[in-house]
Amino acid sequence: MDFKYYEHSEWIAFRTKMQAIAKDVNRLECKQSMLLTKISNLEFAQDLVMRKKWDLESVTKKTTKVLTEMTGDCDECWFWKYDSAEDEIKDLRISKCLEIASIQAEINLLKHRREVLDKEQDACRDRLTKEHNDATKDQGLATASTN
Repeated sequence: MDFKYYEHSEWIAFRTKMQAIAKDVNRLECKQSMLLTKISNLEFAQDLVMRKKWDLESVTKKTTKVLTEMTGDCDECWFWKYDSAEDEIKDLRISKCLEIASIQAEINLLKHRREVLDKEQDACRDRLTKEHNDATKDQGLATASTN
């Protein structure tokens, strides 16, 4: 009769913990993926702002006059507003990168915990199997001695 160590509650407890870790890692990786998408979207916005800013680098006096009349700000003011917006977007992208790195540190820690639990589970399996085999052998010896 085969010993089914994987049905033993002690072994199952390890499996349950490792499944919870895998679920946490998956959740964190999804969060990283969403942040990467946000970084890409912000890069697109940063490119647009940068192009708009450089459109204002050298404009005609007529354009400057129209901008001032319509918005209250001249072309140079708008150039620096776009420049500031570009910097803000860059800072947001960097912040998302730092968040991704922080999440990766959590993932690495969880994966390490899972590796430790996996080794402990293997040791548990080996111990349970040995205990079962020893008990079976002892039962066999006891049965043989009574015959």
